[in-house]
Amino acid sequence: MKLSEQIRRDRERYSQLTTTSSKLAFLWDYYKYPIIAAVSVIAIRLISIFSNLGKANVNLYVVLLNNDSSVIQCDESVFRQLMSNAGYDMDKHTVDVNTDLSLGRDNSETADMETMQVLTALFSISDLDVYAADKEYFDYFAENDGYADLSLLIDKDILNKHEADLYTYTNSKGQQVTGGIILHSGSPLHKAGYYHNDVIIGVVGNAVHFEEAVAFIKQLLLNIK
Repeated sequence: MKLSEQIRRDRERYSQLTTTSSKLAFLWDYYKYPIIAAVSVIAIRLISIFSNLGKANVNLYVVLLNNDSSVIQCDESVFRQLMSNAGYDMDKHTVDVNTDLSLGRDNSETADMETMQVLTALFSISDLDVYAADKEYFDYFAENDGYADLSLLIDKDILNKHEADLYTYTNSKGQQVTGGIILHSGSPLHKAGYYHNDVIIGVVGNAVHFEEAVAFIKQLLLNIK
């Protein structure tokens, strides 16, 4: 059963519940992982804020879903290099990259559901700036208007050079959105070892570090020949 179908069925189950206690129990069982993730993220953020008071720290938060870092050593300096090329002083700025999340790899619906709930929490609480995933799992958040329209944010001459690799979809308002870029072998992330197959990367629509996220994607495109 596809994950989207499981989520649809769970929502139908919830709508059939009649008592407050049963609804609360269902919500906790269904949303406990995003709740835990949200609390953890907020706690980490508060610690980070207090530990960096007075510093000009600008963080970029990236999730690389289903990456290859568990089986190959990846060159994480690629993120610092791209941001440096984009004009950011990396002695004062940081890039946090989450390489721990995966979907559809362990043949475990429970594990996949937990991961999807964590991702949903990250998208919902605006604690994710750049997201990369294979098409199936990139599509999921496009359905919920999860991505910024790169056609409004990146110079057209740059996008035109990658016209064949633009990921477009129709949002809830019926508008055509360029929500991501399809990366192939030879991209900076592939050269760094993170991926071997095609992957889509985009800016999260409600990203906290929106400007930095756009700058990162722009620089990524400039480094693809």
